[in-house]
Amino acid sequence: MKVEIESLNSVKRKLRIEVPSQEVTKAFDRAYLKLGKQARVKGFRPGKAPRSILERHFHQQVEDEVSEELVRRSVGEALKEQELDPVSLNLPETLVPIAPGEDYRFSVELEVLPEFTVEDYEGLALKAPEVEIAEEMVEARLKEIREHNATLKPLAAPRGIEEGDFVILDYQVYYAGKAVSEAKGENQYLEVGQARFNADFERQLLGLMEGGESRFSVDLPPDFFNPLLAGKTVEFQVKIKEIKEKSTPDLNDAFAQGLGGNFQTLADLREGVREDIIKGKERERQGRLEEQVLEQLMARHAFEIPPSLVSREQESILKEQFERFQQQGMNVAGLDQEKLMESVRPVAERRVKARLILERLAAQEGLGVEEAEVEAALARVAVSTGRDLAQVREFYKERDLMEAVERRLRDEKTMKLVLDKAIIDTAPEAEAAQESS
Repeated sequence: MKVEIESLNSVKRKLRIEVPSQEVTKAFDRAYLKLGKQARVKGFRPGKAPRSILERHFHQQVEDEVSEELVRRSVGEALKEQELDPVSLNLPETLVPIAPGEDYRFSVELEVLPEFTVEDYEGLALKAPEVEIAEEMVEARLKEIREHNATLKPLAAPRGIEEGDFVILDYQVYYAGKAVSEAKGENQYLEVGQARFNADFERQLLGLMEGGESRFSVDLPPDFFNPLLAGKTVEFQVKIKEIKEKSTPDLNDAFAQGLGGNFQTLADLREGVREDIIKGKERERQGRLEEQVLEQLMARHAFEIPPSLVSREQESILKEQFERFQQQGMNVAGLDQEKLMESVRPVAERRVKARLILERLAAQEGLGVEEAEVEAALARVAVSTGRDLAQVREFYKERDLMEAVERRLRDEKTMKLVLDKAIIDTAPEAEAAQESS
């Protein structure tokens, strides 16, 4: 077999493959031998039809089978011979005609990972203050816990909607005077005043009575969760079906005990909240450091990204977005997927580039993941979800998530390597600003 490689660019290759006539003839012989044992031809006993008859009746079928077999087998051999590990491979949509006794020539295009070396990753200058917890943070979190454990009750007497109320409503969006079929909802639950949907929208609900209806305009921001409406001025027709008010529990020992866990007193709860805030702040700090690492490494390394990897990442991002839209009761059937795909391209390109840099650095430094480390990670998931380790392991295997676990663990090792070699300025941001001025 003869193989020629043409570099179309830094990540695209074309393989021109030539299968010698002898191999083509052998492939035809095998195909007709197999067919002869199975084919039923009128006038001949099973397995007794001569090849000339088989060629007359089944030549197109055999040609298709032989060409598919030779393409599949020879491409695999060519990739192994040339030590190529493609990230995507485009086989010919229409197979080249093939004939016994003739060389078989065809070409395939593929994408490979870019060739580059991660450099200048030692001594990165990063900024992240040490974690400090103020008492106000603890009190604010305790307030959140009380709010989360509040109960809802019907209004004692009829009144208009106030901030903090929970309402059940129907809504229909109008744009340029016409109803938007993809932007309506029934029996939607909303806490007024939290701006989880839209602050202006929620403000205009204030004062409405149970059973009341209203129509009002809202200027939606460019980052509004529904891309069909983002950045537009629309009208909402709403009907208030029910209003409920919150009743928050008192902050005392009984409340702490009712939360479960090891809380016996309010003091226990305060300490638990403090520890939880510290862990959260440490995760935030780690995230800020990692973000700075990626920004600096991406700025220092320019290379072409395989388009297929970007496309896959775009599809993954859109899938996540669509799932969120559906959870919010939004009809996604009318969304322009091509437009949305293009809108998430910058995010997808950034994610892919960051992943390629981390993977290449891990390979350079020989960072791997042991089976015991994967098992420990699954054990942590089992503890946090309250499931049996065997169930978690089976869940990950059934959904082909084990590779993702290994990649995450390897990325964590790689990031730790860079952070251990970094120069981190831990001065508080206010202090750093005064020094710079």
